Amino acid sequence: MKARKILGRFGSVAQFAIALAATVGFLFYLLRAPAKPEPEARPRRPLDAVRIVGPGVIRIDADSPLTDKLQVIPVLSTRVTTPVLNVTGTVAASLRPSSVRHSEVELAAITGAAIVTSRGHDSWQFNSPDVLTTYMDWQRATADISFSHAQLASARELAAVRLAAQQAQIKRLETYVAAGTDARKDLDIARADLIQVELQGRKDVREAEVAMKKAIRDEAAGARQLQQAGLDPAMLTSVTSDVDIVMADVPEGFSNRVMPGQNCEAIFFGVPNARFTGRVRSIAPVVSKDRRALRVLFFIDDLNDRLRPGMFAEIGMGTDARQALLVPTDSVIHVGRNDYLLIAGEPGEWKVAAVDVGEIHQDRIEVLRGLSSGDRVLGSGAILLKPIVAKSLPTPNTPGVEP
Repeated sequence: MKARKILGRFGSVAQFAIALAATVGFLFYLLRAPAKPEPEARPRRPLDAVRIVGPGVIRIDADSPLTDKLQVIPVLSTRVTTPVLNVTGTVAASLRPSSVRHSEVELAAITGAAIVTSRGHDSWQFNSPDVLTTYMDWQRATADISFSHAQLASARELAAVRLAAQQAQIKRLETYVAAGTDARKDLDIARADLIQVELQGRKDVREAEVAMKKAIRDEAAGARQLQQAGLDPAMLTSVTSDVDIVMADVPEGFSNRVMPGQNCEAIFFGVPNARFTGRVRSIAPVVSKDRRALRVLFFIDDLNDRLRPGMFAEIGMGTDARQALLVPTDSVIHVGRNDYLLIAGEPGEWKVAAVDVGEIHQDRIEVLRGLSSGDRVLGSGAILLKPIVAKSLPTPNTPGVEP
Protein backbone atom coordinates (compact mmCIF):
# COMPACT_ATOMS: atom_id res chain seq x y z
CA MET A 1 0.00 0.00 0.00
CA LYS A 2 2.76 2.36 0.81
CA ALA A 3 4.53 1.66 -2.46
CA ARG A 4 1.31 2.24 -4.38
CA LYS A 5 0.83 5.71 -2.79
CA ILE A 6 4.36 6.67 -3.70
CA LEU A 7 3.77 5.68 -7.35
CA GLY A 8 0.51 7.70 -7.47
CA ARG A 9 2.22 10.84 -6.19
CA PHE A 10 5.02 10.38 -8.68
CA GLY A 11 2.49 10.13 -11.59
CA SER A 12 0.74 13.35 -10.55
CA VAL A 13 4.02 15.22 -10.37
CA ALA A 14 4.98 13.90 -13.80
CA GLN A 15 1.66 15.06 -15.38
CA PHE A 16 2.06 18.49 -13.81
CA ALA A 17 5.59 18.78 -15.14
CA ILE A 18 4.55 17.79 -18.66
CA ALA A 19 1.66 20.35 -18.72
CA LEU A 20 3.96 23.08 -17.41
CA ALA A 21 6.55 22.32 -20.06
CA ALA A 22 3.93 22.43 -22.84
CA THR A 23 2.60 25.78 -21.62
CA VAL A 24 6.05 27.31 -21.41
CA GLY A 25 6.88 26.04 -24.89
CA PHE A 26 3.69 27.51 -26.42
CA LEU A 27 4.36 30.90 -24.79
CA PHE A 28 7.93 30.82 -26.10
CA TYR A 29 6.58 30.10 -29.65
CA LEU A 30 4.21 33.05 -29.50
CA LEU A 31 6.93 35.39 -28.35
CA ARG A 32 9.42 34.29 -31.06
CA ALA A 33 6.83 34.17 -33.99
CA PRO A 34 7.16 37.16 -36.44
CA ALA A 35 4.25 39.65 -36.32
CA LYS A 36 1.93 39.63 -39.38
CA PRO A 37 2.06 42.84 -41.39
CA GLU A 38 -1.07 44.95 -41.11
CA PRO A 39 -3.13 45.16 -44.36
CA GLU A 40 -2.61 48.29 -46.35
CA ALA A 41 -5.37 50.85 -45.93
CA ARG A 42 -7.70 50.79 -48.95
CA PRO A 43 -8.75 54.10 -50.41
CA ARG A 44 -12.25 54.90 -49.23
CA ARG A 45 -14.84 55.73 -51.85
CA PRO A 46 -17.02 58.64 -50.80
CA LEU A 47 -20.51 57.58 -49.88
CA ASP A 48 -22.07 60.70 -51.35
CA ALA A 49 -20.84 60.39 -54.96
CA VAL A 50 -24.51 60.70 -56.01
CA ARG A 51 -26.62 62.89 -53.75
CA ILE A 52 -29.73 65.05 -53.72
CA VAL A 53 -28.95 68.76 -53.59
CA GLY A 54 -32.49 70.09 -53.94
CA PRO A 55 -36.05 69.17 -54.91
CA GLY A 56 -35.73 67.37 -58.21
CA VAL A 57 -31.98 68.08 -58.48
CA ILE A 58 -29.17 65.56 -58.02
CA ARG A 59 -25.37 65.89 -58.19
CA ILE A 60 -22.96 63.27 -59.54
CA ASP A 61 -19.27 63.64 -58.68
CA ALA A 62 -17.09 63.75 -61.76
CA ASP A 63 -14.51 61.32 -60.30
CA SER A 64 -17.17 58.75 -59.40
CA PRO A 65 -16.90 55.36 -61.21
CA LEU A 66 -20.61 55.80 -62.03
CA THR A 67 -19.83 58.49 -64.57
CA ASP A 68 -18.18 55.89 -66.81
CA LYS A 69 -21.52 54.09 -67.10
CA LEU A 70 -23.55 57.20 -67.99
CA GLN A 71 -24.01 58.53 -71.50
CA VAL A 72 -24.78 62.20 -72.13
CA ILE A 73 -26.93 62.83 -75.21
CA PRO A 74 -27.51 66.25 -76.82
CA VAL A 75 -31.12 66.71 -77.95
CA LEU A 76 -31.72 68.07 -81.45
CA SER A 77 -34.97 68.79 -83.27
CA THR A 78 -35.71 66.29 -86.05
CA ARG A 79 -38.31 66.51 -88.82
CA VAL A 80 -40.59 63.45 -88.71
CA THR A 81 -43.89 62.28 -90.20
CA THR A 82 -44.43 59.35 -87.87
CA PRO A 83 -47.70 59.17 -85.88
CA VAL A 84 -48.05 60.97 -82.58
CA LEU A 85 -50.36 58.23 -81.32
CA ASN A 86 -51.30 54.73 -82.51
CA VAL A 87 -54.81 53.45 -81.76
CA THR A 88 -57.19 50.83 -83.07
CA GLY A 89 -60.37 51.71 -84.91
CA THR A 90 -63.21 50.34 -86.98
CA VAL A 91 -65.29 51.43 -89.96
CA ALA A 92 -68.42 52.84 -88.33
CA ALA A 93 -70.40 53.98 -91.37
CA SER A 94 -70.16 54.00 -95.13
CA LEU A 95 -72.31 55.67 -97.79
CA ARG A 96 -72.91 53.40 -100.77
CA PRO A 97 -75.13 53.42 -103.89
CA SER A 98 -78.66 52.19 -103.27
CA SER A 99 -78.17 49.00 -105.32
CA VAL A 100 -76.62 46.77 -102.64
CA ARG A 101 -74.78 43.82 -104.18
CA HIS A 102 -75.27 40.27 -102.92
CA SER A 103 -71.64 40.07 -101.77
CA GLU A 104 -72.17 43.17 -99.63
CA VAL A 105 -75.21 41.59 -97.98
CA GLU A 106 -73.16 38.49 -97.15
CA LEU A 107 -70.31 40.58 -95.72
CA ALA A 108 -72.80 42.63 -93.71
CA ALA A 109 -74.20 39.43 -92.24
CA ILE A 110 -70.69 38.32 -91.23
CA THR A 111 -69.63 41.61 -89.63
CA GLY A 112 -73.03 42.44 -88.14
CA ALA A 113 -73.34 45.59 -90.24
CA ALA A 114 -76.69 47.30 -90.76
CA ILE A 115 -77.68 48.59 -94.19
CA VAL A 116 -80.14 51.38 -94.94
CA THR A 117 -81.32 51.30 -98.54
CA SER A 118 -83.29 53.89 -100.42
CA ARG A 119 -84.30 53.50 -104.06
CA GLY A 120 -82.78 56.15 -106.24
CA HIS A 121 -80.47 57.44 -103.47
CA ASP A 122 -77.24 56.43 -101.78
CA SER A 123 -77.61 54.22 -98.71
CA TRP A 124 -75.91 54.18 -95.32
CA GLN A 125 -74.24 51.06 -93.97
CA PHE A 126 -73.49 50.89 -90.25
CA ASN A 127 -71.43 48.52 -88.13
CA SER A 128 -74.27 47.91 -85.68
CA PRO A 129 -78.06 47.45 -85.91
CA ASP A 130 -78.44 49.59 -82.79
CA VAL A 131 -76.75 52.49 -84.56
CA LEU A 132 -79.10 51.93 -87.49
CA THR A 133 -82.14 52.24 -85.20
CA THR A 134 -80.73 55.40 -83.62
CA TYR A 135 -80.02 56.88 -87.04
CA MET A 136 -83.54 56.14 -88.28
CA ASP A 137 -85.05 57.73 -85.16
CA TRP A 138 -82.90 60.80 -85.61
CA GLN A 139 -83.78 61.02 -89.30
CA ARG A 140 -87.48 60.71 -88.49
CA ALA A 141 -87.22 63.45 -85.86
CA THR A 142 -85.39 65.68 -88.36
CA ALA A 143 -88.24 65.20 -90.85
CA ASP A 144 -90.79 65.86 -88.09
CA ILE A 145 -89.16 69.22 -87.40
CA SER A 146 -89.68 70.33 -91.00
CA PHE A 147 -93.24 69.00 -91.01
CA SER A 148 -94.08 70.60 -87.65
CA HIS A 149 -92.62 73.91 -88.78
CA ALA A 150 -94.81 73.88 -91.88
CA GLN A 151 -97.83 72.87 -89.80
CA LEU A 152 -97.22 75.72 -87.38
CA ALA A 153 -97.02 78.24 -90.22
CA SER A 154 -100.24 76.88 -91.74
CA ALA A 155 -102.03 76.94 -88.37
CA ARG A 156 -101.07 80.56 -87.83
CA GLU A 157 -102.08 81.51 -91.34
CA LEU A 158 -105.43 79.66 -91.06
CA ALA A 159 -106.18 81.25 -87.69
CA ALA A 160 -105.43 84.70 -89.08
CA VAL A 161 -107.64 84.13 -92.16
CA ARG A 162 -110.53 82.81 -90.09
CA LEU A 163 -110.25 85.70 -87.66
CA ALA A 164 -110.17 88.28 -90.46
CA ALA A 165 -113.19 86.67 -92.17
CA GLN A 166 -115.22 86.62 -88.97
CA GLN A 167 -114.33 90.24 -88.21
CA ALA A 168 -115.43 91.24 -91.70
CA GLN A 169 -118.68 89.36 -91.17
CA ILE A 170 -119.33 91.27 -87.94
CA LYS A 171 -118.74 94.59 -89.69
CA ARG A 172 -121.25 93.73 -92.41
CA LEU A 173 -123.84 92.67 -89.81
CA GLU A 174 -123.28 95.85 -87.84
CA THR A 175 -124.09 97.82 -91.00
CA TYR A 176 -127.15 95.71 -91.72
CA VAL A 177 -128.41 95.96 -88.12
CA ALA A 178 -127.97 99.72 -88.18
CA ALA A 179 -129.94 99.85 -91.44
CA GLY A 180 -132.65 97.64 -89.93
CA THR A 181 -132.33 94.87 -92.52
CA ASP A 182 -130.94 92.17 -90.10
CA ALA A 183 -131.88 91.17 -86.61
CA ARG A 184 -129.77 92.02 -83.59
CA LYS A 185 -129.43 88.39 -82.65
CA ASP A 186 -127.54 87.60 -85.86
CA LEU A 187 -124.90 90.14 -84.86
CA ASP A 188 -124.62 88.61 -81.38
CA ILE A 189 -124.21 85.15 -82.89
CA ALA A 190 -121.46 86.44 -85.18
CA ARG A 191 -119.64 88.03 -82.24
CA ALA A 192 -119.83 84.73 -80.31
CA ASP A 193 -118.47 82.95 -83.39
CA LEU A 194 -115.59 85.45 -83.43
CA ILE A 195 -114.62 84.46 -79.88
CA GLN A 196 -114.83 80.80 -80.83
CA VAL A 197 -112.63 81.38 -83.91
CA GLU A 198 -110.04 83.13 -81.74
CA LEU A 199 -110.03 80.28 -79.20
CA GLN A 200 -109.79 77.60 -81.89
CA GLY A 201 -107.01 79.46 -83.65
CA ARG A 202 -104.99 79.74 -80.45
CA LYS A 203 -105.55 76.05 -79.75
CA ASP A 204 -104.43 75.01 -83.24
CA VAL A 205 -101.33 77.22 -83.05
CA ARG A 206 -100.53 75.93 -79.58
CA GLU A 207 -100.79 72.30 -80.67
CA ALA A 208 -98.54 72.98 -83.67
CA GLU A 209 -95.97 74.68 -81.41
CA VAL A 210 -96.01 71.72 -78.99
CA ALA A 211 -95.54 69.29 -81.89
CA MET A 212 -92.59 71.29 -83.22
CA LYS A 213 -90.93 71.52 -79.78
CA LYS A 214 -91.35 67.77 -79.34
CA ALA A 215 -89.77 67.15 -82.73
CA ILE A 216 -86.86 69.41 -81.78
CA ARG A 217 -86.38 67.53 -78.50
CA ASP A 218 -86.56 64.18 -80.28
CA GLU A 219 -83.99 65.33 -82.83
CA ALA A 220 -81.64 66.56 -80.08
CA ALA A 221 -82.03 63.27 -78.18
CA GLY A 222 -81.33 61.30 -81.35
CA ALA A 223 -78.27 63.43 -82.07
CA ARG A 224 -76.94 62.81 -78.55
CA GLN A 225 -77.50 59.08 -78.94
CA LEU A 226 -75.60 59.13 -82.22
CA GLN A 227 -72.79 61.03 -80.52
CA GLN A 228 -72.68 58.51 -77.69
CA ALA A 229 -72.51 55.77 -80.32
CA GLY A 230 -69.53 57.59 -81.79
CA LEU A 231 -71.12 59.27 -84.82
CA ASP A 232 -71.46 62.96 -85.51
CA PRO A 233 -74.86 63.77 -87.08
CA ALA A 234 -73.34 66.63 -89.06
CA MET A 235 -70.94 64.18 -90.71
CA LEU A 236 -73.80 61.98 -91.89
CA THR A 237 -75.22 64.89 -93.86
CA SER A 238 -71.94 66.07 -95.41
CA VAL A 239 -69.99 62.90 -96.27
CA THR A 240 -69.68 61.67 -99.85
CA SER A 241 -69.64 58.10 -101.16
CA ASP A 242 -65.86 58.06 -101.78
CA VAL A 243 -64.97 58.25 -98.08
CA ASP A 244 -65.79 56.11 -95.03
CA ILE A 245 -66.34 57.17 -91.45
CA VAL A 246 -63.86 55.42 -89.15
CA MET A 247 -64.21 55.50 -85.37
CA ALA A 248 -61.38 55.05 -82.86
CA ASP A 249 -61.24 55.06 -79.07
CA VAL A 250 -58.49 57.33 -77.72
CA PRO A 251 -57.63 56.79 -74.03
CA GLU A 252 -58.64 59.71 -71.87
CA GLY A 253 -55.04 60.33 -70.80
CA PHE A 254 -53.96 60.85 -74.44
CA SER A 255 -56.79 63.17 -75.42
CA ASN A 256 -54.41 66.16 -75.57
CA ARG A 257 -52.66 64.57 -78.58
CA VAL A 258 -55.78 64.63 -80.74
CA MET A 259 -57.26 67.62 -82.53
CA PRO A 260 -59.62 68.09 -85.48
CA GLY A 261 -57.85 68.38 -88.82
CA GLN A 262 -54.97 66.02 -88.01
CA ASN A 263 -53.78 63.77 -90.81
CA CYS A 264 -53.79 60.05 -90.15
CA GLU A 265 -52.94 56.72 -91.78
CA ALA A 266 -54.83 53.46 -91.40
CA ILE A 267 -53.91 49.85 -92.13
CA PHE A 268 -56.94 47.56 -92.13
CA PHE A 269 -56.61 43.90 -91.19
CA GLY A 270 -58.84 42.98 -94.12
CA VAL A 271 -56.66 44.93 -96.58
CA PRO A 272 -53.15 44.50 -95.10
CA ASN A 273 -51.16 45.61 -98.14
CA ALA A 274 -52.74 49.06 -98.46
CA ARG A 275 -52.44 52.31 -96.55
CA PHE A 276 -55.45 54.57 -96.33
CA THR A 277 -55.07 58.26 -95.59
CA GLY A 278 -57.58 60.41 -93.81
CA ARG A 279 -58.18 63.31 -91.50
CA VAL A 280 -59.65 63.74 -88.04
CA ARG A 281 -63.09 65.22 -88.50
CA SER A 282 -64.54 65.47 -85.00
CA ILE A 283 -64.10 64.41 -81.38
CA ALA A 284 -67.06 63.20 -79.36
CA PRO A 285 -68.08 65.65 -76.60
CA VAL A 286 -68.49 62.84 -74.04
CA VAL A 287 -66.16 60.19 -72.65
CA SER A 288 -67.18 56.56 -73.05
CA LYS A 289 -68.05 55.24 -69.57
CA ASP A 290 -67.12 51.63 -70.22
CA ARG A 291 -63.72 52.31 -71.81
CA ARG A 292 -62.88 55.75 -70.35
CA ALA A 293 -61.99 56.87 -73.85
CA LEU A 294 -62.87 59.59 -76.32
CA ARG A 295 -64.52 58.61 -79.58
CA VAL A 296 -62.64 60.17 -82.50
CA LEU A 297 -64.08 60.15 -86.02
CA PHE A 298 -62.01 60.11 -89.20
CA PHE A 299 -62.77 60.54 -92.87
CA ILE A 300 -60.82 57.79 -94.67
CA ASP A 301 -60.46 57.98 -98.45
CA ASP A 302 -61.79 54.77 -100.06
CA LEU A 303 -61.88 55.52 -103.76
CA ASN A 304 -61.81 51.82 -104.78
CA ASP A 305 -64.61 50.81 -102.39
CA ARG A 306 -62.58 48.18 -100.49
CA LEU A 307 -63.73 48.92 -96.94
CA ARG A 308 -66.88 47.73 -95.22
CA PRO A 309 -68.49 48.60 -91.89
CA GLY A 310 -67.07 46.54 -89.05
CA MET A 311 -63.52 46.21 -90.44
CA PHE A 312 -60.76 46.84 -87.88
CA ALA A 313 -57.64 48.93 -88.42
CA GLU A 314 -54.45 50.21 -86.83
CA ILE A 315 -54.60 53.99 -87.06
CA GLY A 316 -51.62 56.30 -86.75
CA MET A 317 -52.78 59.75 -85.67
CA GLY A 318 -50.89 62.96 -86.30
CA THR A 319 -48.86 62.07 -89.39
CA ASP A 320 -48.38 65.71 -90.38
CA ALA A 321 -44.74 66.67 -90.92
CA ARG A 322 -43.41 68.27 -87.74
CA GLN A 323 -40.28 68.98 -85.74
CA ALA A 324 -39.87 66.41 -82.97
CA LEU A 325 -37.47 65.88 -80.07
CA LEU A 326 -36.25 62.28 -79.94
CA VAL A 327 -34.27 60.75 -77.07
CA PRO A 328 -33.07 57.19 -76.47
CA THR A 329 -35.67 54.99 -74.83
CA ASP A 330 -33.12 54.30 -72.06
CA SER A 331 -33.25 57.96 -71.09
CA VAL A 332 -36.83 57.82 -69.84
CA ILE A 333 -37.28 56.88 -66.17
CA HIS A 334 -40.79 55.79 -65.22
CA VAL A 335 -41.74 56.55 -61.61
CA GLY A 336 -45.32 56.02 -60.51
CA ARG A 337 -47.55 57.26 -63.31
CA ASN A 338 -45.12 59.80 -64.71
CA ASP A 339 -42.05 59.80 -66.96
CA TYR A 340 -38.88 61.75 -66.20
CA LEU A 341 -35.64 62.78 -67.89
CA LEU A 342 -32.38 63.86 -66.30
CA ILE A 343 -31.48 67.18 -67.94
CA ALA A 344 -28.05 68.72 -67.45
CA GLY A 345 -27.97 71.89 -65.38
CA GLU A 346 -25.01 73.35 -63.49
CA PRO A 347 -21.73 71.39 -63.84
CA GLY A 348 -22.30 68.01 -62.20
CA GLU A 349 -25.97 68.71 -61.50
CA TRP A 350 -28.95 67.07 -63.19
CA LYS A 351 -32.54 68.25 -63.07
CA VAL A 352 -35.29 65.64 -62.81
CA ALA A 353 -37.81 66.91 -65.38
CA ALA A 354 -41.31 65.49 -65.85
CA VAL A 355 -42.04 64.89 -69.54
CA ASP A 356 -44.84 63.65 -71.77
CA VAL A 357 -43.65 61.03 -74.22
CA GLY A 358 -45.20 59.84 -77.47
CA GLU A 359 -44.64 56.87 -79.69
CA ILE A 360 -41.40 54.88 -79.97
CA HIS A 361 -39.42 55.24 -83.21
CA GLN A 362 -37.04 52.26 -83.38
CA ASP A 363 -34.71 52.83 -80.38
CA ARG A 364 -35.84 56.40 -79.72
CA ILE A 365 -38.96 57.91 -78.22
CA GLU A 366 -40.58 61.26 -78.96
CA VAL A 367 -40.82 63.79 -76.13
CA LEU A 368 -43.91 65.94 -76.53
CA ARG A 369 -43.55 68.25 -73.52
CA GLY A 370 -40.95 69.08 -70.90
CA LEU A 371 -37.85 69.17 -73.12
CA SER A 372 -36.22 71.79 -75.35
CA SER A 373 -33.91 71.52 -78.32
CA GLY A 374 -30.29 71.88 -77.20
CA ASP A 375 -30.80 70.26 -73.81
CA ARG A 376 -28.44 67.49 -72.74
CA VAL A 377 -29.94 64.39 -71.16
CA LEU A 378 -28.63 61.22 -69.62
CA GLY A 379 -29.00 58.29 -72.01
CA SER A 380 -27.72 54.79 -71.36
CA GLY A 381 -27.30 54.14 -67.64
CA ALA A 382 -29.96 56.58 -66.48
CA ILE A 383 -32.01 53.70 -65.11
CA LEU A 384 -29.25 53.14 -62.49
CA LEU A 385 -30.31 56.42 -60.89
CA LYS A 386 -34.01 55.55 -60.59
CA PRO A 387 -33.96 55.04 -56.77
CA ILE A 388 -32.39 58.42 -56.09
CA VAL A 389 -34.56 60.07 -58.75
CA ALA A 390 -37.66 58.79 -56.95
CA LYS A 391 -36.36 60.18 -53.64
CA SER A 392 -35.57 63.57 -55.15
CA LEU A 393 -39.07 64.21 -56.46
CA PRO A 394 -40.78 67.02 -54.55
CA THR A 395 -43.89 66.20 -52.56
CA PRO A 396 -47.08 68.25 -52.90
CA ASN A 397 -46.34 69.86 -49.51
CA THR A 398 -42.91 71.13 -50.51
CA PRO A 399 -43.13 74.94 -50.26
CA GLY A 400 -42.42 76.86 -53.43
CA VAL A 401 -42.10 73.74 -55.57
CA GLU A 402 -44.69 72.34 -57.93
CA PRO A 403 -45.13 68.56 -57.72
